Amino acid sequence: MKSTEKRFRGYVGKPVVTNDGKVIGTVVSIKLSRSDWKPISITVRLSDGSTREFNINDVNAVFATDKVVFQRFNDEYSGLVSMYRNEVDSIKERLRDIMDKLNKLSDLLLQGGIKEDLYRDIRDRLEKERVKWIRQCNEKISAINDTLSEIDKKIGNAERRKSELMIKQVVGDLGDDEKNELTGLDELLNQLRKVRSELLSLRMELEKECY
Repeated sequence: MKSTEKRFRGYVGKPVVTNDGKVIGTVVSIKLSRSDWKPISITVRLSDGSTREFNINDVNAVFATDKVVFQRFNDEYSGLVSMYRNEVDSIKERLRDIMDKLNKLSDLLLQGGIKEDLYRDIRDRLEKERVKWIRQCNEKISAINDTLSEIDKKIGNAERRKSELMIKQVVGDLGDDEKNELTGLDELLNQLRKVRSELLSLRMELEKECY
């Protein structure tokens, strides 16, 4: 099946796009099944410079004439902000609930509606719970900081590669594959900066609750 191998080798260097036309990288290699010579996986150099292997069925890949289309694709950033948002909201809700209970407990003591021994017992339990959630809050801030560091590194790598391609564009030495890569880099940088901004906002929300 040399002709089949040759056909799929022809996709190396071609752009990989999503259903909406967004360029996410270029083809590095395609692995074929030795039983029926159908593609089973595709390795892509993503716009952030990393390389990743995808199962053909997972992304529902379609091999067009001049590109490969991933009809199902979830990049690593799409669910990142929503995941952190849910976790941040959960921590904020728990901390505010505990503070509300502590305030109500203090009011109850002032009004003489609770004995001091019972008040101290309930307050101590609530304070321990609050300490636990503040610890989680701080751990989540650290996790967001780690993610921000990774994103900053990827932004730096993408900006360097974009500068290289822009120089080639100025001197008229930019190939078709590199034009696609340049488009993908612009989209990636916009996405990374948006995610970075949203994560900074979430970190600020947590810092207000923790400190």
